[in-house]
Amino acid sequence: MKRISKFVIAILLSSFVLITGCGSLLPSTKVLVKSRWQDYGGVRADYEKIIPEKTTLEELNRMGFAPDEEPNIRIINATDIVNMFMPNSSIRLEDLSPGIQKCIEARERCTAYRVELTILNSQRIGSFWLDLFTFRRDTVATGWEFRGLVTIVDGVVTYRDPAGGRPAISTEEIQKKPLGPLQDIGNVVQGTLPGFIR
Repeated sequence: MKRISKFVIAILLSSFVLITGCGSLLPSTKVLVKSRWQDYGGVRADYEKIIPEKTTLEELNRMGFAPDEEPNIRIINATDIVNMFMPNSSIRLEDLSPGIQKCIEARERCTAYRVELTILNSQRIGSFWLDLFTFRRDTVATGWEFRGLVTIVDGVVTYRDPAGGRPAISTEEIQKKPLGPLQDIGNVVQGTLPGFIR
């Protein structure tokens, strides 16, 4: 009798764990970015403090826009700026912002910082069993991304691109396979059939 009651308790506990805890068994991904900024508003507020023809390179570094310390800032040169702002011959130098003109004309004395920050969390939601057997996989992604560009000539910022990016990322991807794991077997068979036919 004791064995039966222990068996029943074990089954009940297992069922409880499967019913209530299955959601936590679904995989999730978190992209951790080493950055002083943890939200879009914070990085944008600091970025908009950069004033062309006034902010110095030292001030820029103190604000946190330092490639040596912030891994999500890319250094690009005047050639990259030309390719970016003058992709074809129909765009003339005089059509560009004065700060960009100054950078292109300065050539090797010009450096640009491209700020690219992304924080993204991805999590699968829904039924554990449908996900496990690939009948339905529902993935939700949330986060934010920031994009910016500044040019520096002779230690002074000459241009600041308007702040860009996505303040709030929220996407949902749903994958459905009516046959579940058999769907993949069908694809394998389809791939091998032409070889047999030949």
